[in-house]
Amino acid sequence: MPAAATKALATASRRHLPLAALLAIYLAARLLILTRLTVFTSADSGSYAGRPPTSIDALSFTGHAPRPWGVPALYALAGSDHTRVVLQWGIGTLAWALLVCACWLRLRSLPARLLAATALTALALTRSVYSWDEAILSESLTISLGVAALALLAIWTRTRSRTALAALTVTAFWWTFTRPDVLPYVLLVTAVLAAYALRRHHRVAAGSAVAALLAALAWQSVTVPTIDHSYRSWGTGLSLSEATFVYRLRFQILDDPAMRDAYQREFGMPSCERAEQIAQGRPWAMAAFTDAYRACPPLVRWAQREKGRVGYRYALAHPGHYAGTVLADLPITLGGTAGHYAAAVPGVPDLPERILFPRASDVLPRAGLVLLVSLTVGLAAGAFRRARWPALTGLLTVAASAAGAVAGMLYSAGEYGRFGIQEAVFLRIGLILLAAAAAEAVAAVVTDRLAARRRPAPPADGPAGPETGPAPEPSTDVVTTTG
Repeated sequence: MPAAATKALATASRRHLPLAALLAIYLAARLLILTRLTVFTSADSGSYAGRPPTSIDALSFTGHAPRPWGVPALYALAGSDHTRVVLQWGIGTLAWALLVCACWLRLRSLPARLLAATALTALALTRSVYSWDEAILSESLTISLGVAALALLAIWTRTRSRTALAALTVTAFWWTFTRPDVLPYVLLVTAVLAAYALRRHHRVAAGSAVAALLAALAWQSVTVPTIDHSYRSWGTGLSLSEATFVYRLRFQILDDPAMRDAYQREFGMPSCERAEQIAQGRPWAMAAFTDAYRACPPLVRWAQREKGRVGYRYALAHPGHYAGTVLADLPITLGGTAGHYAAAVPGVPDLPERILFPRASDVLPRAGLVLLVSLTVGLAAGAFRRARWPALTGLLTVAASAAGAVAGMLYSAGEYGRFGIQEAVFLRIGLILLAAAAAEAVAAVVTDRLAARRRPAPPADGPAGPETGPAPEPSTDVVTTTG
């Protein structure tokens, strides 16, 4: 190998040595998690993987099952719950490593690279993230496929690799069928690809990906009503939308006297004394509340008619009170779920959890502070010009996560930490990207100023040549010659 090539390879190796070290630490921690995996199941686990005594078909590509086919298809590949959590561990391990590498590829300065890679590695090793790999539920696959899709999108926009684009299309296609609330995220990815499809050099490849994802979105949208009805075959016999509304009825509407009075007075919601008594109590008592709800036929008929629109109607009629309830519940929604689902793995440090998933009262102030500082520094240093990809991607991810969390409260309640874990994780990813963009822009400004100082000063007579002025006076000196 020529000496120049050897020197270049050595330089590149040294430049990527911090990334290799971080990935080694990450992989060691993930292997530790793998050796100590435990299986966590909840009441909802049977809707993703049929098990005795429930005799339902959990997998259907046409919607004739309680859930979309994304998670049940993965579970169908495994013969046991332990194998299922191992598969989830593998997908999650690959997805987060891919995102760390993608950010390292897209960023140029070492400070920005170290900030993004270290923070993302720490986020992947928080209990509020890795514990979902142990749960027979949809959250692990939803998070992992979303992380992988973001990483592959970053890689493709940087390299234009057809392999990366194909992997992105498959990942986002699968992601579409994990949970209905991922559809806005998939639509956002599709819109980015569509923007690239309008460019002459990327029209065919990006256009094909857009067509595939639009087909996935259409497929999921068509099957949603069937899935909603098929949910009756499992659990309480309620449709999925009705069961979700019953949670809102229990933990939002009847639990709040002002909201309950408005629903009854303005929207005609019938009263149900037994359900209201349970809702005012402290215990969860969801099974008893569902029985009380079903024992009030007028309330059932009203809920089945109004469940899809009454939330929006209340938000429009009482924006102040609705905003207050959102602000009260948003910290829980975005706060993570450590300690509630699955178990912590001994030996994995809990410092990342304490930093990235603080107590609920600190979630919004910390997130707001990071957002404010990142945007202020980034705008001052020109981040949206010098580090366009992480700045725009981070801002869009933060906005989409916040909007998704708020919109989800129109439909769901109760298990805020679980229902909002996807938004909680992506909010943190977006904030990390914004902070990295600010660091990248600051590093570029510093580099430019240092380069300007090292640049040699221009000659005194300037670039245009010697200064011109009046012609010199003729010499008056006497010149003596000898012959």
